[in-house]
Amino acid sequence: MRAIYKILHTTCHTGWGGLEKRIFNESTWMRDNGHTVVIVAPKNTPLFLNAKSAGFKVYGIDFKPFGLLGDYGFLKRIFKNEKPDVVNTHGNTDAKIALYAAKKKQVPLRILSRHISAHVSNSWYNRLLYKRFCHYVFTTADYTTRHLQQVFKLSDMQVFSMPSGIRLPDDMPDKDLSRRSLAVALQLPEKTRFIGFVGRVSEDKGVSSILKAFQPLSHQFPDTHVVIVGGGADTYIESLKDLAKNLELDNRIHFTGFQKNTWPFYRALDCKILPSKDVNGIPFEGIPQSLLEAMAAECPVVGSKSGGITDIIDHKKTGLLFDPENIQELTDRISETLKQEETAGQRLERARDHVLKNHTIDAMGRNIIRIYRLHQVKQERQP
Repeated sequence: MRAIYKILHTTCHTGWGGLEKRIFNESTWMRDNGHTVVIVAPKNTPLFLNAKSAGFKVYGIDFKPFGLLGDYGFLKRIFKNEKPDVVNTHGNTDAKIALYAAKKKQVPLRILSRHISAHVSNSWYNRLLYKRFCHYVFTTADYTTRHLQQVFKLSDMQVFSMPSGIRLPDDMPDKDLSRRSLAVALQLPEKTRFIGFVGRVSEDKGVSSILKAFQPLSHQFPDTHVVIVGGGADTYIESLKDLAKNLELDNRIHFTGFQKNTWPFYRALDCKILPSKDVNGIPFEGIPQSLLEAMAAECPVVGSKSGGITDIIDHKKTGLLFDPENIQELTDRISETLKQEETAGQRLERARDHVLKNHTIDAMGRNIIRIYRLHQVKQERQP
């Protein structure tokens, strides 16, 4: 391989969440640093369209179950024509065929990225994926790294925690202006304060816990409202609106829907809450980009003790943690954040410094390039 790499990413995912943004931001950084990037994704999905609009070479593969044999043949032709130095897969379905096709076409470096903390079974095919078809595994959280090491007996040189790096805006919005602008947009008094959630609105993210935890605080903080920023399934969002009515909070809970630019919302919040829950006792959360962005935007954070959240929230140092099953504890953490502004401000500075040092797109890109070069040196030393 060369010092300048040709990297090909694949994914079967169709949304525009942390995984897809990770691929797009990483690809942009690599291109800005002289590398060539090709993206394979389902046709006409946000990643496909955004990558194409940004000038990346893209191939459309839907990775449907009944078309996997044809997709495998198509991938082999892509690898033959593009001759990538690196193939990096980002989903379960695409990994199963893309890594095998890349191995058959002797792609020099093959990486499997695992973005969630859900457990992986020790099946014969997973053993092939994680130990034979790929050279390295990238995870987004130390919890996931430890799990894969235990299940597949992977060494520290086979699996790496590689959290998604965030891309900071060129101009960070003013905090007070962002808060007042949000109040005006929601037709509320300009002195209104906000707490809330930014991200994918879903049951596993525990958004309903925010409403339940805020209910006993609503009289104590009469000028504070809750904002839920993000899209999700209509049925779940309607259930949250029904819950707000049942809690007699429907005039204090606001749903903005999907927002392309979330930085003004982080700046407007006095507390960003991520109450993700374990699914069947197993964490699914890697290191959430929404928490990293909030910390970089100097927004106080409260998160549940689940998955990769504990990798970045050091309790009482960079944020506050709570048991996801304990609503009262979440209520106490919100109250503590709103009441103890000076202490929360001290956490803000430490949180921002931690993110800027360890979790920017530059830090992530440099760490990935180190792995590429490490592998290159190992290959060159082999007879």
